[in-house]
Amino acid sequence: MVDTTGYRVMAAEHHRLAGMCRSPESREQHFRLEQEFLALADSEECMHGAHASQSASQSQLANRLC
Repeated sequence: MVDTTGYRVMAAEHHRLAGMCRSPESREQHFRLEQEFLALADSEECMHGAHASQSASQSQLANRLC
């Protein structure tokens, strides 16, 4: 499964590819895909943001107990 970082990497790759395109249609398609991957990354962060902060606080608590 792809995580937030993976989506951001794919978005950056499409941004790079858009810069290399000569065709306006192809460039638009890469920019559109970039935006879609960034939106997926943002939604992943929203879905897993609460879980990540909970697990981080739990690991800090565990470190204090050791």
